[in-house]
Order: sequence, then structure tokens, then C-alpha cells
Amino acid sequence: MLFRTVLLALVLIVSTANAENHWRRLINESTYGFAANPHNPKSIIVGGFGRTIYRTDDGGITWTSYPVDFFGGTSRFSNILINKSDTNVVLAGGIFGSIVRSIDGGANWETVFDPEKPTRFQMSGEALVCDPNDPNTVYTADNLSNRVFKSKNAGITWDTISTFSIPNQQLCAIAIRPDSANILFAGATSGLIFKSVDSGKTWRKTTQLRGFNSTEIPRFIFSPNNPLVAYTIVAYFFYGDRPNGGVYKTTDGGESWNPTGLKDTSLWTVAMRQFPGAEEVYVGGFAHPTSDSIQYIIYGSGMVNSSSDGGKTWSAIDKDIPWPAPSTEIHRNVWTMKFVGDSPNTEKLYMATDAGFFVWDNTSDVSEIPANDSSTNIYTIGKQMFVSSDEPIVSISLFTLNGERAFVSTLPANEHKGTVTCTLPESLAHGIYYSIIRASNKIYNRVVLVE
Repeated sequence: MLFRTVLLALVLIVSTANAENHWRRLINESTYGFAANPHNPKSIIVGGFGRTIYRTDDGGITWTSYPVDFFGGTSRFSNILINKSDTNVVLAGGIFGSIVRSIDGGANWETVFDPEKPTRFQMSGEALVCDPNDPNTVYTADNLSNRVFKSKNAGITWDTISTFSIPNQQLCAIAIRPDSANILFAGATSGLIFKSVDSGKTWRKTTQLRGFNSTEIPRFIFSPNNPLVAYTIVAYFFYGDRPNGGVYKTTDGGESWNPTGLKDTSLWTVAMRQFPGAEEVYVGGFAHPTSDSIQYIIYGSGMVNSSSDGGKTWSAIDKDIPWPAPSTEIHRNVWTMKFVGDSPNTEKLYMATDAGFFVWDNTSDVSEIPANDSSTNIYTIGKQMFVSSDEPIVSISLFTLNGERAFVSTLPANEHKGTVTCTLPESLAHGIYYSIIRASNKIYNRVVLVE
């Protein structure tokens, strides 16, 4: 197996501007999709261009790149899915002709899905999703054949469950409503939105946001606070189709969708940061790179906006993005944005773009203590783990180097200060583990050896 470790000095570009610049570029190659380990937010797998997958286990400080061999054309890995029950299982898809699968966290890959015409299979928007109640049940949609496929064994085998009859239109995105695994949504060109209530077997059109053929609906996102609330965005490609694009919102579970901001803006991705009873919505822009000038004619290129009032008002947070100089070779399309972290207070916004992979550090209200800070320490003697801190300890978690959560202990807040003792399970293997220690309003990251 061929791989290369990419050091910090090669790929991490840290802004040297003033303190107002909160965006950092972590990978300087084109990236399209990514996923974070659900049990370890520092472990992220990123889909690149030209049959390349990137992985970090330290939040983007160092990266390892893996080549992916498959049958088909040049890849854009726009869809990455990490299995929640076994985080070593990873699926990747995009525009190339197959779905590839890894069982070792991305180091090695095999082709597991070949439609009848494998070189004609492609995912346009977010088109690889799993059942929220069963991570081994996965759905995907083919942008060209308009077929929906389902796997019941974490992507090993696939079955066609439905075919859309939408002449001259193409499937772009698929989503599952978080309150019911039976309710699915699909977005297509011309602003078409479809709904299924039987796990994707049958579909009906709920609405058509725009009537132009050059539009796409690339992504949906639902509110965990209220699954009847969701957002989608519209991308468009030609100046003659204006006015177009924008953000749309549903408050009735997807039956109707209404514009809620950024009219006449081409968008490709939407993300959400959840709080108890509230959420923040973030969108990223897109302009078809037909020429240099069209990126400015169609507003959206390099744009990132946020809303904290349900889409009523929007604020730009893109002025400090360290984009490379404009050229015909590097564009500023934002393909995927997601929040990654243990809680709303520790989440960071990551972004995959044509110009690289970025992180926005201004999303955290909780400080992360450097590793050389001696105020909090952790060590083990046999199966006894000892944690000392100057602050009350809320919880202690251990993760394997592959990002799998191996141990967690939740403690009553404000009751444990000084040294806390935990008994580790006898089944816990010897070795090195990452630890996340929550102490009041701070997060401490440590490495611990279990003997």
C-alpha cells in the first residue's frame, strides 16, 4: 500500500494577518466532501481530486494522503460517509463511476458498487446518506440514470429501489428526515423536490422552486430541534436564468418551501450549528467556472453567509478567507461545509472548496488548552485512571487512534475538583489513547498510555 504523510509545513497554511483573520487553510489542494469521525472530532477524512483521499487524526495539523484505485474516470470525491457503529468503515463517492469502500479508516479501498454503466455513475450534490437509526443502511442516488440505490450491509452490496421518471432532469441530492427513517427527500435539477414516505420505494413531487433547467438542488439540512424545519439551497449556472438561487425553508416537514434569503445567489452547501431550542444556518456559494467573468456575473463564488434568526437576516463571514489569487485554474466554489466538535461550544466550521480545505476558528466559545499546560494531567496505573485538574471535571473520554470511543465517564458538574479516579474496563486493550477531558468551560486534550 502506497501512502505519504503530509507534514504541517507542507499543507497547513496559517494566516499571518491580524487577529481578525479566523480562517485557516489546512489543505492547499482542491477538496469536495468530508466527514468527521462521530466519536472523535479530530479525525476527519476529506475527499480530494484525482483519486486522492486525505485523513487527519489531530484536527488538521498533519495529514496522510491515500491513493484510491477504481474503475472509471477522474474522481471528485464529493461524498464521504463514516459508519457510526464501526468508524473503520468508510464509503466515498463522486463523479467517476463507482462507490469505493474502506474497512481500515481510509488506508485501503475497494470498489463495491458498479451500476450497469459504471463510467456513467455520478453523485452531484449530497447523495450518500445513512439511516439515522441504522448506520448499516445507506442510500445513494445516481445523477445520470435517476436511480436510487439502497444497501443494508454498510455499502457492501446495493439494490435499486426506485427510478425517477423526470425527463430531461437529473437527481442531485438525497436526505433522510431525522425523526423518521421512512421519510426521504430528493432534490433535482429545475428546482424539483420529491418526497418519499416508504423508505425511497415511491416518490411524489412536493414543489418546484425554480423552473430553469440550469438549476440544481444540491443539499438539504434538517433541524434536530424540530425535524419539521429544514433548509435547502439552489445553485444556478447561467446569467440568463436570473433571478435565481437563494435559500429556501420549510416549516411543515417538507411539504412546502419558501424563500428565506440571499435571492439571486448561487449556493451549493448548507450547514447548521445546533443549540438547545435554536440553531445557526450557514451557506456556501458557487459559480460555474465557464469563464473568469461569469464568477462575478453570477453572485456566489467565494461567498459564506450565516443566519441566527431562521434565515430572516444574513451576515457575511467570508472576508478573511485566505483565497488564492483569482485565476482560470483555481475557483472559489464552496462544495461542503460542516460543523465538527463535541458540542456547540467546541464545534469548528470546516469547508471543502476548489481552493483547499479550510477551518473557521471563530466558532468556539470554549478555549482549548495547549498540551504543555500542566494544570490538567491524566495517567493510568493498571486499570485505574487518574485525572488531576484545577477545575471541576465534567467528563472524561478515551478514543483509540482510529477514532473509536473506548471509554467515557460522565461526572456531576462542579463536584469533582482535584484528582478524579476512574476504573477502566478489564476488556480495554493496552496501548495509546486520545483523551478528551471536559472541565467546566474548557476542553483538555491529552494522550494517555493504558498499561
